Amino acid sequence: MKYSIGHVRAGIAALLVLFAMVSYELSGFVQRAEAIPAFARKYDFKCNVCHVPGFPKLNDFGNLFRDRGYQLGSDADSPVYEGIGMGYWPVSLRTTVGYQAANVRTDGSGVTTGGFGFTGLDLLSFGTLDRNLAFGVVFTPGLGSAGFGTGASDGDLEAAFVRLMRLERFLGVKSASGDYLLNLKVGKFELDLPFSEKRSPTLNTTFAMYHYMPGTPYTATIGGTSTSSYLNPNTFAIGENQPGAELSGIKKTTGTDGYFRYSFSALATNSFSGPLSGCASGTTCGTGGRNVNFYGHVTQSFGGYGIVTGQRIGLFGAYGTAPTLVNPTCPTCQAVAGSGQPFSRLGVDVSLTLNGEWNLFGAWMWGNDSKNMFVSQGIADAQNASWNGAFVELDYAPALLPFFEMPDWFFAYRYDLIRNNRQGDPTFAKNYNNVDSHTVLVRYFIHHSTRTDLALHAEYNSYRTTGVGTNGGDLLGQTMLVGFDFAY
Repeated sequence: MKYSIGHVRAGIAALLVLFAMVSYELSGFVQRAEAIPAFARKYDFKCNVCHVPGFPKLNDFGNLFRDRGYQLGSDADSPVYEGIGMGYWPVSLRTTVGYQAANVRTDGSGVTTGGFGFTGLDLLSFGTLDRNLAFGVVFTPGLGSAGFGTGASDGDLEAAFVRLMRLERFLGVKSASGDYLLNLKVGKFELDLPFSEKRSPTLNTTFAMYHYMPGTPYTATIGGTSTSSYLNPNTFAIGENQPGAELSGIKKTTGTDGYFRYSFSALATNSFSGPLSGCASGTTCGTGGRNVNFYGHVTQSFGGYGIVTGQRIGLFGAYGTAPTLVNPTCPTCQAVAGSGQPFSRLGVDVSLTLNGEWNLFGAWMWGNDSKNMFVSQGIADAQNASWNGAFVELDYAPALLPFFEMPDWFFAYRYDLIRNNRQGDPTFAKNYNNVDSHTVLVRYFIHHSTRTDLALHAEYNSYRTTGVGTNGGDLLGQTMLVGFDFAY
């Protein structure tokens, strides 16, 4: 059975009516107990101390708490502080259960799925080892079935890092209260993105420009249709957690009544997994290499942090090389470090707020991959691949929903786009792999306390990827998800 756009939209409309009716009934029973839950347990916080109005999006205070190494600057920062209750458990878990329907089609054929299921499971632990010594670990266990029927998954440490805070004190610099000028993070971690994908309220839909790769058709949630592509050894994506080291800092700027932030990361290339030239047929060749790539992000806010109050502007970019040549003396070893070919990313981001309830934010990024990457894949007359990516999102978290006068609602709309300027393989059309994606969501926070969180979530995404079919047709996809998102 195929879902037409009309059918899915009608279904969404009916579900949202039911959504509103159920949440209205539940609102009378929700305690106004307003921080992964591990932090809520440690500090005896209510969830909306750090979130908008509940998990996962951080508010201004939550972002500052994260930037300062999960510290309030009090005795309670110590993990052995005697005031921490016996109910403190430094680990949280999160998953989503519900119903998902998705379809993708191109050149007259497609794939459709639908049914009840669950997403993968995240086990999270963040906190302090001691004053100014922070850590973070995110473990995603292997599951025999997850992702609403997409099959088994492998276990992995999505993140694992230690962060040393206020290193300026060893240089004889005394920071003002609330300022953390020089902090070092080492391990595997999420880059300091314009807007954190890990804290995005969208559960099914990634930020397209964070993961876009020239030559690989963009899809979301499910794939399986026949598409055309060309080889690109560059698998670097700013939205993927990266192994490396990061220097960062945050300082209150009295002249703007805001904050200046910076981060600079040196990233290992050993996790690269792109196709390499020189690999014999039937051989599982090693990937990665020993080069270092770089990523940086600076922001300045005015009148607040720029998520709930005030405005914020930023500049970010990445530069590095992607290995292209297999090690001829040891094909199963890492790639030849000197074979790396350059790529670059450069972008700007903006966040605007209104009345403490509206947040309009977005980013634009230009990307370029060297033509030598495509030469290494045997592509004739290869050229630099260049493209522009962008997104804009509007979030609305009313203190009380108008007319219904109900708290704990959250609404969002996001538009993602990719526009290609030039393809690495000149036989592909300039607009090949252009993307237009629309996402709308509604969340109602049924319960949030110092221990647990539960939200009713409805999300719909529709996207078009231009000219990627084997016959040159567009790829069309859409996903609907209605479920319960919970954390403990």
